[in-house]
Amino acid sequence: MKTKSINILLSFLIFFSHVESALAKPIKLSEDMELSFNGGYMSRYVYRGLDQNKDRSTAYVGADLSLPMGVYIGTWAAEVNQATATEEIDIYFGINQSVKDFNFDISYLEARYPGERQSLNAAEYNFKINYQPQMKPFSFGYYLAIEDTGNAVGSDYKEFNIAYDFKLFNFFTSYGDWDAINKVKTFEISKSFSLFDLSISRIMTDNVGATADETFNIITLSKNF
Repeated sequence: MKTKSINILLSFLIFFSHVESALAKPIKLSEDMELSFNGGYMSRYVYRGLDQNKDRSTAYVGADLSLPMGVYIGTWAAEVNQATATEEIDIYFGINQSVKDFNFDISYLEARYPGERQSLNAAEYNFKINYQPQMKPFSFGYYLAIEDTGNAVGSDYKEFNIAYDFKLFNFFTSYGDWDAINKVKTFEISKSFSLFDLSISRIMTDNVGATADETFNIITLSKNF
């Protein structure tokens, strides 16, 4: 399993080295329409404190279309191991606007799991606000997700986060409260290189109910085109 993960990682880096020159910048479709792509490799896929792929490393890909007035549409896909589902496909749309030192993002997201019919599919409204003073290295954020699927496993999610740019690396920490599921603490350092972005995360969960508390250490290599 370890050798397989290393081979996947090497293949991922080689792939990026070949496509970076061709997709170094987003594709300009018109004056105010742009298509961009992203991809990555996670040593573990953990979502709000829950392991989505049973201890396995996970690759993911995504695409975003930006439209006038901050409107965007996107999709994201990754391997999972949830019941009989082996793939997660997210579809979302929203609007992003900035006013002085504040950034606002309102979106709607649906997560689909082919092969599992409707039992795992979930949807939610997302509201994000971020405050970053101009010329300052820090920012503060708040994130609220309101569940919109009656049969979804989970409920509303609230998160407070802080980020700081130390120049040599970026630091991010957050505290999330997923009602009736998890309390999640995240600490992350990240750095951008010419070929890829690297992040190292430590996620600590305080699970509600019979599920045992868990701590995850995750390495992620990613790239936006």
